[in-house]
Amino acid sequence: MNYMVMVGRKPKTFVLVILISALILRRLKIIDKFYEWFSKISTRSLLLLILIIAFSLRLGWIIWSPHTAPSAGTEDKYMLQHAHNLMVGKGFLTPEGNQFSAERPIGYPLLLSILFRVFGEKIWLVEWLQVICGVSTVFLIYYIGRQTINKYVGLLAAMLLAIYPTSVLASKVILEEHMFILLWLGGISLLISDFQKPNWKKIVIAGLILGISAHFRTYSFAMGLVLLFLWSLVRKDIRQGLLRSLVIQVLILTFAVPWAVRNYYKLGKPIPYTSIIGLALYYANNPVSDARSQIPPTLEQGGSPEFFNAKTEVERDQAGKKEAMKWISNHPLTFIQKGIARTIYMLGIDREGWIVKDNFYTIREGREMPPAKFSSGLDNMDNDYYGGIFLLSLIGFFLFCVSGKPTLKEKSFWFIIMTIAYYLSIVAITLGHRKYRFAIEPFFCLLAAYALIQIFLEKFIGKSMPKQAIINA
Repeated sequence: MNYMVMVGRKPKTFVLVILISALILRRLKIIDKFYEWFSKISTRSLLLLILIIAFSLRLGWIIWSPHTAPSAGTEDKYMLQHAHNLMVGKGFLTPEGNQFSAERPIGYPLLLSILFRVFGEKIWLVEWLQVICGVSTVFLIYYIGRQTINKYVGLLAAMLLAIYPTSVLASKVILEEHMFILLWLGGISLLISDFQKPNWKKIVIAGLILGISAHFRTYSFAMGLVLLFLWSLVRKDIRQGLLRSLVIQVLILTFAVPWAVRNYYKLGKPIPYTSIIGLALYYANNPVSDARSQIPPTLEQGGSPEFFNAKTEVERDQAGKKEAMKWISNHPLTFIQKGIARTIYMLGIDREGWIVKDNFYTIREGREMPPAKFSSGLDNMDNDYYGGIFLLSLIGFFLFCVSGKPTLKEKSFWFIIMTIAYYLSIVAITLGHRKYRFAIEPFFCLLAAYALIQIFLEKFIGKSMPKQAIINA
């Protein structure tokens, strides 16, 4: 099964070179000299340089790229259509524009409709918004790295994300993830801060931010589970974990009420986020689905007549949930096997290159499609960079798990690991397209940065830095 191949040869070679280099540099004391030079540089200056690099790469790409939206090959056509309909007061309609819909979260189309109403329907405004979101995400990754480990992990993680090919190329593609990731990280940062220094104001604000983020991508709708795990098993305070988890979930779901009410009146059912959940469940959990090909079975293959005969998205959503749950209850072991395979497939690489494809579907007037060799080179760079980061993130996870007795600050790094696990569990029971990996790739940068700091600098920093400097870091 080819989709089970996780990482290609180049990333493995790259990581092996890093490990060998670390051993050589330690023996030659070169790391000591590097740190003496590095420690004299202002953290603020380094962070500013990283943010400038992140901004320049993203801005440079959207200016140079010949791609223009909307294009039938990507989701931006529907996103912009939804935004236009909302702007002119027609409401949230189906792609055909003939009836009300709830097939996708309303957050990003609603935000774009406001932007268009104020400034006009200009695609470059959306691209600039996405550049700003990307740079802000780089800053938040730095901040969370500093929150949980130290400023060195934060700076390195920010640099890894600043030059991350997928993140840079995605600036041109209209995706909800740009705003979702930013809000998600903001909420997680507040949860981490509360974990370290409990304050109910942080929980309330985090709940509000996460509640909004779930209308961009629904993955954050149950972050109370991550909070419960961390407080109960890491901080060993089950009571506070339950209370905080309950408050977070109430706040998140409160933000879903207005949309659920709208859907009740327009569609006849109080759908809190999207009516596509049933479809996703059934596409993933049926007799013929596998990790790569997630499609409903035909009637001849044992497919559900109720699902195929559904005339509305609400009926399809209900039938999909019903048939998926029926199949799961009858095939629990197969369900687990498919879930694991789906997760492995999503995390692996085999040159599918979705971000490169999405960037060149529609070429604007006066420009030409880049040569196939150029696109192929971008594809290889994107996949190999991810492969290297992913392997390093696995090493980072291992090193963190065997790191001895972490401080409370370091224990909060579990938020990163458990958020990844929480996200992958959702993928395991629904759909696992490689595109969905985009939302958690910033977390892989944090784990990769942790691995590199541990491999190259951890012992030296621990010996050489004054105690107060370590605390401040």
